[in-house]
Amino acid sequence: MNESVLLNTWKWQPGMADFLRFPFENAKRISQNYSQAWQDLFVLTMLDGRLNGRYLEVGANVANFHNNTALLNSAFSWEGISLEYDPACLQSWMTERPDGNFVIADALAIDYREAIAQWFGPDTKRIDYLQLDIDPSFNTLKVLKRLPLDTHRFSVITFETDAYSKDFRARDESREILRQHGYELVAKNLCVMYAVVSPDPIPFEDWWVDPTVVDRKKIDELQQLPNLPLLPQHVLFRNS
Repeated sequence: MNESVLLNTWKWQPGMADFLRFPFENAKRISQNYSQAWQDLFVLTMLDGRLNGRYLEVGANVANFHNNTALLNSAFSWEGISLEYDPACLQSWMTERPDGNFVIADALAIDYREAIAQWFGPDTKRIDYLQLDIDPSFNTLKVLKRLPLDTHRFSVITFETDAYSKDFRARDESREILRQHGYELVAKNLCVMYAVVSPDPIPFEDWWVDPTVVDRKKIDELQQLPNLPLLPQHVLFRNS
């Protein structure tokens, strides 16, 4: 499998485990992934293929298609809460992930300190994966500001900035907030290919980790990658 194949493929294929930048034993559990831009593989590589993890998914949408927790849930026994504002998404969860904890709610109206205690237990102070992705990105920033970052930690965070829109408010302020709370940005202005919008890479997301949990060597290696245009495949795979 050469570099061209790795960079132009957006779904898991047999043999990809051999090219992971940070191999993990449980990669053999993967038969397919579901994320639009490899977020599920990013979580797993940062956390060494962790089993039985927990997630808070803000902006879940449908159960499987382009969903960032479907692989974690189905192949790695993760559990969590998936928040979605649009009730039209409920049917796919009832059909495809009937045991998923799918919650229809306004993410901007939740008291997360109280909700996390209710969802995960009052003693929970760490959640393995936090997805923040609602529209527009400034609302995603509002959710970040409502989270109890002073008392709770998230091992891996994906924050959709929609930087391609040229509105950088959410991207810039979220970076300031997360850095102040000790998180490290390992993939900034991450790009996706979407020919309908542009033939060029489209910057849309930032990927973060908690350095008290994620291996320092992984953080340093990713932070040394070229900045632009950075594709998820550059983060996840080696080219030889």
